[in-house]
Amino acid sequence: MKKKIFKTLGLSIVAVVISGCASTDTEVVPEKKEPVQIIKEEKKTPEEPVEIDADKEDVVKSAYDEEYSRSTTNVMVTKEKFEEDKTQILKIIDELAVVMKNQDYFGWLKYLDENSKDYWSKKQNLQKASNRLPKKGFQLKSLQDYFKYVFIPSRVGRTVDEIRYETETQVKVVQTKNNTDMVYYNFLREDGKWKLRLPPIND
Repeated sequence: MKKKIFKTLGLSIVAVVISGCASTDTEVVPEKKEPVQIIKEEKKTPEEPVEIDADKEDVVKSAYDEEYSRSTTNVMVTKEKFEEDKTQILKIIDELAVVMKNQDYFGWLKYLDENSKDYWSKKQNLQKASNRLPKKGFQLKSLQDYFKYVFIPSRVGRTVDEIRYETETQVKVVQTKNNTDMVYYNFLREDGKWKLRLPPIND
C-alpha cells in the first residue's frame, strides 16, 4: 500500500516539475528588421558660367581710366593709391554729412586741420568772409558761426563724384557737371590721415 502511495506521489511530482519547466520556456520572437531606405543622390547639374559682356567691361575700364587721368594730372600717383585715397576721403565726407545734419560743431572740429582752425578763428578773416555773405550786414563772430552759416549751407545736400590731386598731400573733392569741376571740399594729409582744410580767402 505504501509503495503505491509513493509511486503515485512520485509520478505527481514529476508531472508538476515537467509542467513547471514547460511554463518557464520563453517564446523566441524573431527581430523585426527595419526596412533599409535607399537614398538616391541627386545629380547636380554644373552651373553654367556667367558670360561677361566684354563691351561693358571695356566701357567701365575706360571710364575709370579717364577719371584716374583727370584726378592725377598734377602728380604721379598709382591707381592703387588713388583708389585708396578716394575711398578714405569719400568715407569722411559721408561722416561729415551726418555732422552737418546734426549741426555738430565739436564733432566737425575733429576733422579740421590745425591751420584751418587757427586761420578761421581770427576776426579779420571772419570779417572778410562776412563781407561775402548773401545776407548783407551779418557778422561772423567765431569759427562756430563759420561752420553754421558758411560751411553747412554751401555743402549740405551736395553730391561729390571725384577727387583732384593738387599735390600728393593736397586733394580737392569735386562734383563734375558738363565737364566743369565744382569744388566742395579740400583735404590735407597730416600724419598719414586726411584732414578737412578750409581754404583761406584770396584778397
